[in-house]
Amino acid sequence: MEETGCVIAALKAMDQRLEQALEAVALEARAVPSEVFQTLWRDNLTGFYKTSADPAEQAAGFRDERRKVCAYAKSVAFQGTGYGIFTTRCELALTRTLLDQLKP
Repeated sequence: MEETGCVIAALKAMDQRLEQALEAVALEARAVPSEVFQTLWRDNLTGFYKTSADPAEQAAGFRDERRKVCAYAKSVAFQGTGYGIFTTRCELALTRTLLDQLKP
């Protein structure tokens, strides 16, 4: 149980970092002095990726999809125990990967 609490706390902390990173990307995008870029950026997010230009909504969408991917990974791994630990570690790894991509 102690390990579960630790990985859940780590995931919550990483989710906060993710929200900050997504906000930084949005601020950087808004600072670009080009209306064409602004339109393309928003249209790309909302049209092609079916998400929002709002960082909080992006983070929530990522968390939802991350849970689905990790639950699927657990199901195909065919391991009988440790569902919570497995999926939370998977969620940590996916979030870490996204954070790495968002680094300036």
